[in-house]
Amino acid sequence: MSGRGFAFILVALFPAYLALAAVLPPLDDELYYWCWSQRLQLSYYDHPPMVAYMIRASTDLFGSSIFAVRLPAVCASLVVLAVIGWLMRPRHLLPLVICSPIFTLGAVLVTPDSPLLMFWALYVAWLVKVQEQANPAREGGGWRKTHRPRGRGSSGMWLVGGVILGCGILGKYTMALAVVAGFVSFVLGGNWRRWVAGYVLHLVVAVAVASPILIHNIKHDFLPLSYQWGHSMGSPEPGLAPFAKFVGVQVLLFGLLPLAVFVWTLCNWRELIRDPRLRVCACLFALPFGFFLLKSTRGPLEGNWALVCFIAVWPLAARWYESVRDSARRRWATRVSFAAPIGCVVFLAVHLVRPLEVVPVAGDRLSRQESKLELARELSACLARDVDSTPVFVPTYQWAALLRWHNVEAEQLAGITRPSHFTQRPTSPSAFERVYVFTDRVIPNEHLPGFGPPRRIKEFPVTVRGQPYGKFVLLEYARQQK
Repeated sequence: MSGRGFAFILVALFPAYLALAAVLPPLDDELYYWCWSQRLQLSYYDHPPMVAYMIRASTDLFGSSIFAVRLPAVCASLVVLAVIGWLMRPRHLLPLVICSPIFTLGAVLVTPDSPLLMFWALYVAWLVKVQEQANPAREGGGWRKTHRPRGRGSSGMWLVGGVILGCGILGKYTMALAVVAGFVSFVLGGNWRRWVAGYVLHLVVAVAVASPILIHNIKHDFLPLSYQWGHSMGSPEPGLAPFAKFVGVQVLLFGLLPLAVFVWTLCNWRELIRDPRLRVCACLFALPFGFFLLKSTRGPLEGNWALVCFIAVWPLAARWYESVRDSARRRWATRVSFAAPIGCVVFLAVHLVRPLEVVPVAGDRLSRQESKLELARELSACLARDVDSTPVFVPTYQWAALLRWHNVEAEQLAGITRPSHFTQRPTSPSAFERVYVFTDRVIPNEHLPGFGPPRRIKEFPVTVRGQPYGKFVLLEYARQQK
């Protein structure tokens, strides 16, 4: 694929992504991050603040629609694709990469992964550029004549790298893995005098850019970092089952080729490190991916944690694909390795248009999300019709976010489900004489001290694909008279 053809694909994807962003129903977590953007902070309990900043900038410009909320994700996906296309030589596999879930339906979903992926991709591109200056590609024992050393690189380049790295950390703590992998890529390139001073400068800049996270954690006794450390480094259920599940999710998202390229990279690292572009890609793929594979043997690991690894895998896959160009069987097997992710996209697309009966209701998150959104609209209309200002409490952060999107200032009851941004400075029911609780479960009395038995206001049956699927109730609690 030529550069012009690649540019045409990027331009064509932009309106397609915008249309998809406008029609897909919002997910709970997307609305949760939108809630963050309504009250900007230096950082948040669950993640750093970049996703909230991006959503706020977009909604200030384009209004509070799901289209505006997702616009940062659309832009981030296009940046990631642009970097991958720039690094891939040749680009024969790029159309298949674009057809994977992350660059189709997943490309418009706004989460902390959106800024993380964008700044990780930019950091990979920056590493390649700066190492081409400090450590040009080698052939045999000397420098390629076309890539002579050009000095240590300007201070401006190192400053840019620090800003990119700092912004990535503001996106998600996972960006710290890029620091380790990037440093290893510099070490493998040698000539440390050409880069060490600039490298230290870029780290200092990154720390300065990411300092809001540190300030926020100091103010909150490092509770957010402690939560993330326990969440990411805990090993609750070691064994092969979580490893198999993690690998299975990666195959569904990206196919079998990255697993083969991982082994190929380990076997051919001496050759790959001679070229700055491939050296950076090898380090930014193999090191974090190996870490996640190891981590998955220690307990359940969310599949999206490894998304950043797959930015750097495709240039390596392009190199491998070019090396087997004389083998029709291997090239055919390479294309077939994308069957799982492409099949996954087709399945989800069909299911979005017309839900498939083969998917059980309990596992049909998309249809259940539609039902939850309808339920939130129904409750909002009910409260607006009665012009009722009584505060509403819910047991989960997901429902607090859903209801706030529908103009109900719901609060999460602390202590019932996992803590969130809403429970860090919670609004207590004890501050009111009367409260509503919208719930699908029994609320223990200790969470509503001083209130009498609840009065059932209204039931809200939940129907998913025409089938009953539980119910919610709106309960009224009034403070007991002394």
